[in-house]
Amino acid sequence: MQPELHPDLEKLSFLIGRWEGVGVAGYPEVPEFQFGQEVEFTPDVGPCLSYRSRVWRLTEDGALGEYVASESGYWRMRPEGGADSGSPEVPAVHIEALFVHPEGYNEVYLGNVFANRVELTTDAVLHTETGLEATAGHRLYGLFGDNRETLGYAWDLAANGHKLQSFMSAQLKRVEKRVENAE
Repeated sequence: MQPELHPDLEKLSFLIGRWEGVGVAGYPEVPEFQFGQEVEFTPDVGPCLSYRSRVWRLTEDGALGEYVASESGYWRMRPEGGADSGSPEVPAVHIEALFVHPEGYNEVYLGNVFANRVELTTDAVLHTETGLEATAGHRLYGLFGDNRETLGYAWDLAANGHKLQSFMSAQLKRVEKRVENAE
């Protein structure tokens, strides 16, 4: 049973659902590779979306191979009227996003929603003593294609002493929920 969509989530309703697709990743210590990905946005309590992403390395024949990454968290809409920065040079903050990674770090992002596009920039990054030494991130999510049927994203990351640079990007298609036969 899904909770009713909070009115403040209307701007993010284009994300709701399950998405699957392929992308490319690479970083100075990580040779470039292609991956398959599953992303899910689900309404949660109040003006929040629950978020989950899982990534598998693609084999040479295009099948899903080794499970390599995941993240989960929440995307929280700020209430209307409380989002204005008060400065014409600083864009209004519409959204707060929290990401947790099994590699031992957490990210807090602030961002904006424009039509079918979201831009997020890190506000804070915390890591455990043995976690990935991530220090900053920038993410773009948006719908594109003739019928706005593809969710694309790009994630830039600063980690392990490197400056902010491209890390992952993908193109995902919405997957209809499968209805199980009750017989």
